[in-house]
Amino acid sequence: MERIVAILALAALLAFVAAWHWFVYRRSHGRSLSPLWGAFTATAVAILFVVAGALGYRLERGVPFTITAAWSGTVLSSEIWVGIGAGLIAIYLWNRGLRSLRRSP
Repeated sequence: MERIVAILALAALLAFVAAWHWFVYRRSHGRSLSPLWGAFTATAVAILFVVAGALGYRLERGVPFTITAAWSGTVLSSEIWVGIGAGLIAIYLWNRGLRSLRRSP
């Protein structure tokens, strides 16, 4: 019984995510799949991870910056590397998105 509940909950979550994506896609007239949309998201993720890693905050569970046990007191290089990776993805998407803006009339 517990397995069925878990599968139904996962199916409901996937249906919600798919419906939300369709809603955002329709409201933005297809811009949600543009490189600039991803560039903004990747930039935000990069900033979050680099700052949290530099300050020594473990981004594990819960609401960020509210759990006092998550502060480690040391620099977390793993989070900084994730932030650098997200930053590289953001640079690529910014480059691609700005190039597409220059080409459009």
